[in-house]
Amino acid sequence: MKIVINTTKHLLQRLIIFTIFVLVLIAVIAYARGYRFNFREGTISSTGIISVNSTPRPAKVYINGVLQGATDTNLTLPYGQYSVEVKKEGYSSWKKDVLLKGELVMSLNALLFSKNPSLTPLTNLGISKAVSVGNTDKIILLTTTGDTEKDGVYLFEPNSQPLTIFPPLKLLMLQSLLPIDVDMNTAEFEFDPNYRQAIVTFDYVVTDEAKKEMTDASTISYLITLDNQNVELFDITNSKETILAKWEAEKNKELLKIIETLPKKLQKTATESFYIVSLSPDEKKVMYVAKDDSSLPIILDPPLIGANQTPEVRNIKKGNLYIYDKKEDRNFHIPLTHEIEIPKPTPTVPASMPSEDSISPSVSPTPTPPQILNAPLVRTIQQTVLWYPTSEYIAIKEDKQIVVMQYDGENKEVVYAGPFSPEYFGISPDWNLMVVINLNPQNNEYGDLYSVGIR
Repeated sequence: MKIVINTTKHLLQRLIIFTIFVLVLIAVIAYARGYRFNFREGTISSTGIISVNSTPRPAKVYINGVLQGATDTNLTLPYGQYSVEVKKEGYSSWKKDVLLKGELVMSLNALLFSKNPSLTPLTNLGISKAVSVGNTDKIILLTTTGDTEKDGVYLFEPNSQPLTIFPPLKLLMLQSLLPIDVDMNTAEFEFDPNYRQAIVTFDYVVTDEAKKEMTDASTISYLITLDNQNVELFDITNSKETILAKWEAEKNKELLKIIETLPKKLQKTATESFYIVSLSPDEKKVMYVAKDDSSLPIILDPPLIGANQTPEVRNIKKGNLYIYDKKEDRNFHIPLTHEIEIPKPTPTVPASMPSEDSISPSVSPTPTPPQILNAPLVRTIQQTVLWYPTSEYIAIKEDKQIVVMQYDGENKEVVYAGPFSPEYFGISPDWNLMVVINLNPQNNEYGDLYSVGIR
């Protein structure tokens, strides 16, 4: 009888220890997954974590208007709706409304911009015109100050290193190579798919009487390289359209490769209804203009956990600008202050095509690839909307100011409203703006390129 009692005691002790171990293990797992005991209500509820980071830091973090700490920080909160605001003195504030779910870590990255941007000169040329080299950060600069040894076309390549002196400029061609009756300031540039060559077209300077007698030969075009100085110019006026058609066809093929990276269910809609403008720097988002009204099919249902909670737009309208997030299957409308007019697409094949009689009946003609490139439209958008290097923001040139907003349209901030030439703006690798400004118009006819410090 004594043996039975001793055995029962040992089993009971082990059972109690095992039960305590299991309860502690469950409590640890529940705590790790975000469950907390509410002492006021006597209940257990799930919690989530909001991770708030900022550039620059530190910055104050407010949750529903109450200061909770400074960035970078992780805040454990019960599930529910929250208003998160990040503030730093001298910088724009950042705000986001989020629905935090239990057992979820939500990461928020706030980019704050200086309220008092600084100006740093980048050139000392006297710039009459600035042109972006496609979607790169390179810039074509024209100078026509009257100095025959200096006036011409230059290539400027910004870098992210601190500037102690003016960065070197690459001279592409001197104005002295052009005919004397060519207007340098009318230069228009078309770039090859690799941005190593360009066709530059100039107008002739003519009187009103001469204009009446002018024919199509009112312009002249040259093919130039962007890799080094052009000591001789090659007149391609007569073959310009053929070269451009070839370039546009190559660019269209590259854009079709982007379409192939989209989900298969979306590729047909994209091919029929997208004019692709550009990829984000991280290649995860596509900026495009809708060429027809359409509806984007839902790819991810349910959505990814932790995906962007900003309301999206899947019914796209012709002429509107959108950004599609390939990773999260989210589509956002980017509102602009002006309407987008869709010009007629540039032809992608030469005008002279083989006749039907010249095609052998046994050989089928090569099908024409879908046209998803509208070169004039892309140039127009790229002069107005640029990707910020983070891929989470875009910069937009409005009437007399430059704004930055998140790619989903939220947190729109005016980052620069000072003087600048409306024909050009850019973003340098160090995340600052680049504009052409004439700070002393009474003494200088032309401005120069400046960096606007907005970080």
